[in-house]
Amino acid sequence: MNRLIVLLIGLLLIVPLSWADEPQVVEIEVTGMTCPFCVYGTEKQLNKLLGVESADVSLKNKRARIVMKPGESADLEAIRKAIVDAGFTPGEAILQPDRSAK
Repeated sequence: MNRLIVLLIGLLLIVPLSWADEPQVVEIEVTGMTCPFCVYGTEKQLNKLLGVESADVSLKNKRARIVMKPGESADLEAIRKAIVDAGFTPGEAILQPDRSAK
């Protein structure tokens, strides 16, 4: 009986840790955009990528912010390709949090 109680308590402690998995966020420069249609096309390409929860592109800041679904890791090459496919040039990318070491 004590083993069962310890097992159940252990499971209750572990499960919330998996829910606390912070989604990975990519901030990447996008050059060449000149209008709101550029932003729309870039967001559309980025939102099609596997594992992307949302993509927001700023014309003013010339940057895209891509939020991955919890537990998913960003594929920087796919993100860069999506930006090129939209007709623009990808620049420096920053991963937060960086899970590349896992």
